[in-house]
Amino acid sequence: MRSTIRNSYLADSIIEQVGGIKNIATLTHCMTRVRVVLVNRSLIRMEALRGVDGVKGVVDAGEQYQVVVGMGTAAKVTGVMNKRFTMSGTPQAESQQDTPMTVRKALNTLAAIFVPTIPALIGCGLVLGMVNMFTLMSPDLVKANPDIFNLFSVVGKAVFAVLSIMIGMNTAKELKASPAIGAVMAAILASPALANIELFGNNLVPGGGGIFAVLLVCVFSSKFELWFRGHCKESLDLIFTPTVTIIVSSAMALFILQPIAHAVNVWLGNVLSVALLGESAGSVVVGGFLGGGFLFLLLTGLHQGLIPIHAQILETFGLNYLFPILAMGGMGQVGAAAFVYFKTKNAQLNKTITGALPVGILGVGEPLLFGVSLPLGKTFVAGCIGGFAGGAVMAAFKVGIIIPFGTAGLSLIPLVGEGQIISFMVAVLSAWGVGFIASMALGFTEPVAVQQSVTTKEATEQKSPVVGAMMTDPK
Repeated sequence: MRSTIRNSYLADSIIEQVGGIKNIATLTHCMTRVRVVLVNRSLIRMEALRGVDGVKGVVDAGEQYQVVVGMGTAAKVTGVMNKRFTMSGTPQAESQQDTPMTVRKALNTLAAIFVPTIPALIGCGLVLGMVNMFTLMSPDLVKANPDIFNLFSVVGKAVFAVLSIMIGMNTAKELKASPAIGAVMAAILASPALANIELFGNNLVPGGGGIFAVLLVCVFSSKFELWFRGHCKESLDLIFTPTVTIIVSSAMALFILQPIAHAVNVWLGNVLSVALLGESAGSVVVGGFLGGGFLFLLLTGLHQGLIPIHAQILETFGLNYLFPILAMGGMGQVGAAAFVYFKTKNAQLNKTITGALPVGILGVGEPLLFGVSLPLGKTFVAGCIGGFAGGAVMAAFKVGIIIPFGTAGLSLIPLVGEGQIISFMVAVLSAWGVGFIASMALGFTEPVAVQQSVTTKEATEQKSPVVGAMMTDPK
């Protein structure tokens, strides 16, 4: 009951501070952020929004504002806001459709396409992880019950059988086209029957081009569908639009777009092999820079743009070697914040870290990022240094995970490749330790309210507004 009231409060407060329900053009969410596109950006009250109890930070991502509210909370708050739309009778505007495509908008669109698949990926991934852990820790039990564990393997791998279909549907839906046609185009690309077909001397390849091919083809089919529907007589639309769209898009897919996507896959595989999977020290250094720099992407929300790359790496190599490296940025932040926790004399700061540190350890870094690291400044730098160390160690051990992406922390333990748990933990401990030491070396400045020589009563009166401002304004 208390959670429901809090979610309603957060939803109503966000709506109020962004200019009201009629000022929201589009509304989506990811794991930790409510994402809104506004009709009139000048109506948002940024400082007031940052000051809302429960809002851990606000990111201006160009066309979109991202309100950080935390894992799980984002979906619930978005659900309440959608109910407010229904109750008010105000449909979400679609002005975003007519705005020109920019890098920011493209990345936000990618996030909207892939984020809905995350629960299925994490759920199935953990089932596979459970099977792997039983195989490692109790092989006799697995051998004694092969059918049961085979069944769990089928359950865990199910998401990969339909992942391209989900992406095809989400792509078409995001582009305001028919999700069913998007699903069909993805199914055509993955059809095993393609292997039996030879055209113009070339054998067709099922799944060629991977996730990139699905994205390219479904973007084309969606745009073509909308264009053709705009030029087709309404009485003929139901028959001709889907038929022509599927025929034209299939030809484009198999002869042009899929080969292009395949070339991109080969290039990406070569880059990854040289940059991260090589045996030279250069691979370790690259891993360090990726781990240390990831907090900057997390800060802006641009990390969502890496999702299709994660998916393609997994499809190419069988494990995603990039995601665990990037996850070390959050682990370095954990180590840096831990030092602040032990040294700070500020009760409010200590309370904030107490709440944010456990979820940070599990892999949700925004509460620490916006509530602690950024406001303190030096702690953010220390976290990046810790991330560099963890990323370098992760690259040295070549640790991968069995799903494309998910939460980034100890929750990845069941998802790492076979026999790599110890290597993964060594990298995590390196990020924690170096982040802690770097935070110790750089120090941090206590909030002003703690440094003032005032009486206990005066401190109680002054601490709340000063520290509250520090906690919610990531400047």
